[in-house]
Amino acid sequence: MKDKNKIIVFIIVIAIFFIGLFLYATPGKNVNKETNTDDSTKSPPAITGDKTTNTLTAPEMSYDFGTISMKDGNVSKIFKVTNPTNENIKVSSVTTSCMCTVAYIVREDGSKSRPFGMPGHGGAVPKANEIIKAGGSFDLEVVYDPNAHGPAGVGFIERSVFLEDENNNVIEFKFKVNVTP
Repeated sequence: MKDKNKIIVFIIVIAIFFIGLFLYATPGKNVNKETNTDDSTKSPPAITGDKTTNTLTAPEMSYDFGTISMKDGNVSKIFKVTNPTNENIKVSSVTTSCMCTVAYIVREDGSKSRPFGMPGHGGAVPKANEIIKAGGSFDLEVVYDPNAHGPAGVGFIERSVFLEDENNNVIEFKFKVNVTP
């Protein structure tokens, strides 16, 4: 009888372990299924870049790709970022709201940075450490992969890219797309 009780206790302990592991590993995300966006992480406050302060500006901060097909692959959009001030401004980070999106800084000489992605996806968020000279600019290339979420990734999608300077000023670039198979 003691062996039977030990087995039952062992099974209960294992079951509790797996239930706890499942609950711990399941992120507490609030997914809005209608728009297929993840609201679990609040984005930093967006700014438009007031020319009277030391902030970057962007004439266009949102884009609609319209309807695209998964079979056609990635789509991209270039946003222009300008430093209208008389001082150099350091871009400290570039992050995206989802793993399906990456962003590149395209410098005035045409060279590209490494890809920037979603915080926590693939390790720590690397620093951008890009200097925009006074009166200078660069392009921010945003690339969206409609296949990143597999067959479940169809429908209306909204994503963001966040560019933050050394003074914690953030510009949010948004895009939307309707994905078909």
